[in-house]
Amino acid sequence: MAAWASGCSESGGAPGPNGGAPSGAAGAPLGGAPAGGGAAVPLGGNATSGGGSGSAGSSAAGSSAGVSASGGAPPLPVTSGHVAHCVNGYSPHPSDDSPDMKDGPAEFYPPGKDDPSLVDTTVQPEVLKWMTENSWQASHVEWHAIRACNLPGGGGLSKVNICRFTQLVPADQNCVSPGDGYQFLVFHRHMIQALKQLWPKHSEQFTGFSKFPSAAEDVPPQWRSAWKNWDADVVAAGKLGDEIDKPENLARFKDEGELGFWLQCNVGQKLMGAANMPWVGLHFVLHAKWARPGNTTHGVNNTDSNIDNYMFWKLHGWIDNVWEKYRVAKGLKPDDEQLKKDLVAQCQEMHTEIAIIQQDLDPEEVVDPNEPLPVESGFFHEQVRPLFESQKNLCSGCHAETGANAKLRLGGHVSSKDIVAGLVNQPSRDGGQFQLVVPGEPDQSWLYLKAAGKAETAGCQPSSSAQCIPGVMPPSMAGPTLSAEELATLRQWIADGAAGPP
Repeated sequence: MAAWASGCSESGGAPGPNGGAPSGAAGAPLGGAPAGGGAAVPLGGNATSGGGSGSAGSSAAGSSAGVSASGGAPPLPVTSGHVAHCVNGYSPHPSDDSPDMKDGPAEFYPPGKDDPSLVDTTVQPEVLKWMTENSWQASHVEWHAIRACNLPGGGGLSKVNICRFTQLVPADQNCVSPGDGYQFLVFHRHMIQALKQLWPKHSEQFTGFSKFPSAAEDVPPQWRSAWKNWDADVVAAGKLGDEIDKPENLARFKDEGELGFWLQCNVGQKLMGAANMPWVGLHFVLHAKWARPGNTTHGVNNTDSNIDNYMFWKLHGWIDNVWEKYRVAKGLKPDDEQLKKDLVAQCQEMHTEIAIIQQDLDPEEVVDPNEPLPVESGFFHEQVRPLFESQKNLCSGCHAETGANAKLRLGGHVSSKDIVAGLVNQPSRDGGQFQLVVPGEPDQSWLYLKAAGKAETAGCQPSSSAQCIPGVMPPSMAGPTLSAEELATLRQWIADGAAGPP
């Protein structure tokens, strides 16, 4: 028997999360919407002041103070260094329109077995394939691992020794501060929104339980025969979550960070100063509820691949529903600028962790995508850098802050001062004896020669440290991409001494 089996027929939807009618919920529009409902939430924007509960950024400069209404990281400019989907959202995946894609859970059996007691439920194969190709499973591991770097045994789950990247380690560490609780909520909402944007016609897979699952009929059929009733503490906590908008329940949490701590952390963990905190442990008991011994490949308790699991999104969607209900009761808007900025920050962090995984980067090749850039001026910053970052030339598309081709940074989330320092009197990696930029000597500067289409006749000689690749850059079969005026600007900057920002 094949390991994969569809959870429902093509013509019928999957049973709803509460055992009711098939679910056909539409996905979030581009820009996203809270998993718990409400208006659309764009994934980007130029926030100018904190309107929510503070920063969800990864910078070590952030702290638990970021959960105050006036706190938060500085605004994130929308530049070429910010990943487009973090700002604009995803377009629907082609498989969303395929008649072969199904709703509801897919069934997964261990190879060669078809015992119903061993069946596990995953997202549909199209989603699983996309997540694997984009290293979502691995980056989810690293997101959690980097939040343990400053704790005993920290970062132990990491497969890339993520704690080496000290510039990315958040000040808010796992279940130590309310700031971490808030980041937990924002990060998982980012993932939920992204998947709903990619598969708007099949968004039921990423929609949480409409209420805390308290009986067998509240869960998919594959899990009903194994149902066991919850302990009294869990039942009470689930009821509190469903009724979080009642005044007496709102009063238990002074901000979203405390709520996130309660929803995320493990049994027995306590938050300093949170005297009214209810019993903690919901997140962990929900994960444990749908562990399937003997079939852990995509198991909800397998930290390497738990986001493959259909029940992962049911339980995290419910957590997101609770959070959104709390926000509404507190008068917080689903499109407030602080939340938009924090969603971008979490997306940026995830993208950076994916780059580290896929490109096997070293710490010196990575910058914190949420660290604010300095205010700069001068000829390079105002006249030359825009040439590299323009939509016509696209130089910074390959030569940005993280994982830059040839280790050459020409734009993105990096200061102009650092760009110039990486160019002036620095050896080229594909220009033999030439340096990238020689102040006062544009015709001896490999950067200019490549951009001007003159590298072919420059007399490049391969060396022990640099080969000769003289083709024009950006790549073009029709000659230089930079215009004559743009090349004159680049040449003038080098001829005048290649100065950086004052």
